[in-house]
Amino acid sequence: TREEKKIHIAIDNKLYDLTHFADVHPGGRIILKDFDETDASEPFYAIHSQNAVKMLENLKRRDLAPEERLPKKPYFKLAAEMEAGGFFKPNYFIETLLISHTLILYFVAVLLNEERPFLACIALGIATMSGGWVGHHLDHSRDSPLRAIGNFYSPLLTGFSPSWWSNKHNRHHVSCNETGNDGDIQLMPFIYLWMPERYQDRWNRRFQHLYFGILYTILHMKWQYDSVNYAIRTRNWREIYLLSIHFLLYAILFKVKVVLFGVLISGTITAFIVTANHQAEEKITSKRDLVETSAGQEVKSRYEINDYAKQQLLTTRNITTYNWILNYICGGMQYQIEHHIFPRVPLYKLSEVRPFVQRYCEEHNIQYKEEGFWEMLARNYKNIHSFAMLEL
Repeated sequence: TREEKKIHIAIDNKLYDLTHFADVHPGGRIILKDFDETDASEPFYAIHSQNAVKMLENLKRRDLAPEERLPKKPYFKLAAEMEAGGFFKPNYFIETLLISHTLILYFVAVLLNEERPFLACIALGIATMSGGWVGHHLDHSRDSPLRAIGNFYSPLLTGFSPSWWSNKHNRHHVSCNETGNDGDIQLMPFIYLWMPERYQDRWNRRFQHLYFGILYTILHMKWQYDSVNYAIRTRNWREIYLLSIHFLLYAILFKVKVVLFGVLISGTITAFIVTANHQAEEKITSKRDLVETSAGQEVKSRYEINDYAKQQLLTTRNITTYNWILNYICGGMQYQIEHHIFPRVPLYKLSEVRPFVQRYCEEHNIQYKEEGFWEMLARNYKNIHSFAMLEL
């Protein structure tokens, strides 16, 4: 058999050989290959726990030569402020409220199922939507008890595989809007978010602005399908059992129409939120785009890549919420910028992080982008429409 291509990644000016570790890496091999021959210090610390940092001591490595080394990025100073302010630490009382309120919503949906199916659909839709946000929050947590809860919560309540989600979503975070690495924007041939090559183009692109909203409605079901497929393909028996229990409980507790319309409600709301706050922003073709195009700035090392914070600020946008209803349904994603720069910060602390990020933007002359919910939906529609109308 052909020998696996070696994977070398620089962290803190040490070059790690992760070729064999990639087979047991909890986040999968692909995300490591994305960063082969690059300095991944910023994204590494952005998404990993202290336990992961300690694991570096056991991996094969060498010091980088003086001409290969990179200075500390300003991001680390900001991250140190977050650590000192306790922003990464969870509040277990609030965590309990988040989890229990979704359980109550599911229970309400069960009670309404027989006599009030229409209200049951709404309750189940809200429960599933909120369950998705809470599951997303738990999967990002690096607190061991919360991670353990999340490993059961997501498959049982929402029908999502935590391992599938972690692999897919962490890659989106550290490679946001990179056309070759971010699966959240790789929607061809159904939706085109940048101009395709001729061989990629299909007749339906001309009509994508008419049907994209219909596709959004099935997002929850698509993620469930991907979850089941991933669990089976990787033979993750624990997740297969938990996902089976989820679908069995739905079959026992709910009418088919309640489940169908409930997940359509959840999928539609979630889709319009998670797409609007980054899909219409700038696309990046490589991890060195921002390095190569920075006027008057020399490449310091062959391992240098895009500044992590700058890439997140360039490719994401916050949603200004006008009332508590919008605030609730956004599930923390109204602070998409803060969430992307610091994925480990609990969703209920993101608003507190906002002033620090705004100050960082002012200090480094980077635009801090935010606009209203309806304005952002309009921006997303115009973006999809523009690529439908363009001729190759």
